[in-house]
Amino acid sequence: MSDPFACTGTVSLKPGREASVLRRHPWVYRGALATPLPAGCLPLRVQAANGRPLGVALPGGSGGSLALRMVTFGREGWDEAALAALVRRAAALRDRLALDADAYRLVHAEGDGLSGLVIDRYGEVAVVEPYEAAWEPYLEAIASLLADGLGFSTVLVRPAGRAARPVRVLRGHMPEVPLVIREGRLRFAVDVEAGQKTGFFLDQRENRRRLGALAGGAEVLNLFSYSGGFAVAALAGGAVRAVNVDASAAALSLARHAYELNGLEVREPDFIEGDAFRVVRDLVAAGQRYGVVVVDPPAFVKRRGDLEGGLRGYRDINLHALRLTAPGGLLFTCSCSALVSEQQFGQALLGAALDAGRGLRVLERRGAGPDHPVSAFCGEAEHLKAWLCTVD
Repeated sequence: MSDPFACTGTVSLKPGREASVLRRHPWVYRGALATPLPAGCLPLRVQAANGRPLGVALPGGSGGSLALRMVTFGREGWDEAALAALVRRAAALRDRLALDADAYRLVHAEGDGLSGLVIDRYGEVAVVEPYEAAWEPYLEAIASLLADGLGFSTVLVRPAGRAARPVRVLRGHMPEVPLVIREGRLRFAVDVEAGQKTGFFLDQRENRRRLGALAGGAEVLNLFSYSGGFAVAALAGGAVRAVNVDASAAALSLARHAYELNGLEVREPDFIEGDAFRVVRDLVAAGQRYGVVVVDPPAFVKRRGDLEGGLRGYRDINLHALRLTAPGGLLFTCSCSALVSEQQFGQALLGAALDAGRGLRVLERRGAGPDHPVSAFCGEAEHLKAWLCTVD
């Protein structure tokens, strides 16, 4: 097998298009290329129009506008030791963060210098999520590092977006469903094979804790609940009731299991299987009000062409969420669409508040936890916007 770290091709950029790479931005778009990408070459040396070395990149974009993902800059070396150093640096950072959890993001793509590569930890299970096929030749080296160097008993590979190929076992064996993880004193049920993301929304950990601290005495509506994370945190924090709404029966099954893990009463009326956009209309028509409403939908905007429709979606779901929030209550509303800016999200909320005829004050603008670092050189990779608001 050929060495996956050996550069076998070179690509040049158009004059003046090297500026972003010199600022250590890891994404190079097809419009910046002066020469076509060599077929089958992995990885590639990247150079400016004048021949100046810019670094090493992996082909990216899966046929879209993103052509290259930089993995080194300038004359930095790209080899197994360099890859291992970045993974170890990421693991050391998580140890330092004292997250009080046995599940967290171990490697966060651009935020850890490994563009297009995610690794999540669930206890002794590591789930590798490559966003590019170009990471495939490196998976064996990554699995060896995780198992032999960092002590994971199981290493899985789960293609991003659940594309084509199933989850594969590189080390150990497929864990039983559900896998149980810990966040502080709470326990959650995870399906690393068929669940959303790599099995759980690890980016919301600190937000679950924050909501739990604010939910005492309230009735909570948890829209797009998935496996019930916000509901469990709220009930553990003293909420009197939490209603979970999700379109997936499997997700609600995980939520029920999480209730049981934490000694919470499972009441079937509190688990509503259905389209949240329809359910909220039914709840409004029934005159329901809640002291806390959580809106944590999947990404409505995955491509730039989705932006207009996605913003309408955020406005619509928040309109009904506002109608369901009791006066003086809290709305915790989120967008995980990286292509939606804070300003655009705020405008969608403004429109929803005006349409609902409700006062809205933003208390906190939150995001993902510290195990999801954002590179100062690639701020647009930041994805989660989570706003805590009070509704008048």
